[in-house]
Amino acid sequence: MVVHGTLHSFRALFFLLILLFLSACNTSPDASAGLEIENPWIRTPPPAAQALAGFMHLKNHSDQAITLVAAKAEGFNQVMLHQSINENGLHRMEHAENIKIPSQGTLLFQHGSYHIMLIGFQKTIKTGDKIPITLVFDNKREKTVFFIVKNPD
Repeated sequence: MVVHGTLHSFRALFFLLILLFLSACNTSPDASAGLEIENPWIRTPPPAAQALAGFMHLKNHSDQAITLVAAKAEGFNQVMLHQSINENGLHRMEHAENIKIPSQGTLLFQHGSYHIMLIGFQKTIKTGDKIPITLVFDNKREKTVFFIVKNPD
């Protein structure tokens, strides 16, 4: 009788594990799946700098657009997605509410375009440091990327 009860409990546990596995397989796809991030970097800050910009290349290898909605990083007063705009010879930056990376497309975060704005850093940042920045996507998925601090090539 004890063996039968143990066998019944084992079967119930096995069935429960199968259900958990199947439900995990049916979750929504990862918004960052298929996203390749190349050359994440931040310019070495000049003396007395109060803000830095993060740059990278985002390549979407998936069949659906991926939407970046925010970035966050420890040690900064504020982290925002920005876009540089040049209109009639005037250069300005705007906060970007979200940034779409088209399916099978590439989006460059570079000077004069999109970038991650890091404002009010709370510690000394020097060449060679690796700064973790977490990218947040529209389905609340996150991906942490290490940006290397360097002088521009």
